Amino acid sequence: MAQSRVEDAIAAQAAARSYLATLYGLKKLKEVSFTRAWYQTGALRDVWEVEGDAVVKKGMFSKEQKHFRFQIDPVSGRVISHEM
Repeated sequence: MAQSRVEDAIAAQAAARSYLATLYGLKKLKEVSFTRAWYQTGALRDVWEVEGDAVVKKGMFSKEQKHFRFQIDPVSGRVISHEM
């Protein structure tokens, strides 16, 4: 997974989607929708916050919806913190 500088919310969402694809695999990750993406400044580090839902295939016929919230480093494009 190639990381690069995250300049805007669309790039932050792309980094989150890439992380989810790595986490679950492309065949199991069926759908990703984003509810919010914003830039958060902090005393120690600035981050992109991305929040949304992913639909993941479980077994032969079932799917599971998972809510996620990621913090993405704007310099490297890596997910540095997550809640699922």
